[in-house]
Amino acid sequence: MLTELQINKLERFFYILDYDRNGVIEKEDFMGIAENLCILWRIKEGDTKYEEIKKKFEAGWNHFNLFVNNNDGKANWEHWIRFAEQIIVKGDESIFTEYVDEFVGELFDNFDTDNDGYIDLDEYIDLLVGYRIEVRFAAKSFRKLDRNHDDLISRGELINAVKEFFRSDDPDAPGNWLFGMGILSD
Repeated sequence: MLTELQINKLERFFYILDYDRNGVIEKEDFMGIAENLCILWRIKEGDTKYEEIKKKFEAGWNHFNLFVNNNDGKANWEHWIRFAEQIIVKGDESIFTEYVDEFVGELFDNFDTDNDGYIDLDEYIDLLVGYRIEVRFAAKSFRKLDRNHDDLISRGELINAVKEFFRSDDPDAPGNWLFGMGILSD
């Protein structure tokens, strides 16, 4: 059984992915995020980079859809929470690790724009803006996720944050700040 904190975090993530806010996660949501990033990064339709970004997010959708395993190409709240509880929160460790590795890999592929192997504060802010997440707490969130305080988020730090976000029931876990603000205000 999911705890109230876990449900709150999963609900937050659902509404981040439901980009058009129509109550279902579908391919168009992933493509909307890609479009938003192209606007943010001033990449015009028809540019090679534009097509690369769109393809990355289409692949992200295909991966998400494969994990959710819903045949109609849409995941409503009930699909999402069932998948999240069975696979992400309470599921087999190897499947969860695969999901986290894929998710973190996609974030790095999309937001480590200088390809240095880290996400800096500007890249983290782009992540928040790309997903239409309020950036008011971006600096505080970044500091929480940057556990070694080197002003960079490493792949390992992001993996820890994602694991905490999905599995921890600790209201003080730094991973609760993954998407721009803590689940519980502090």
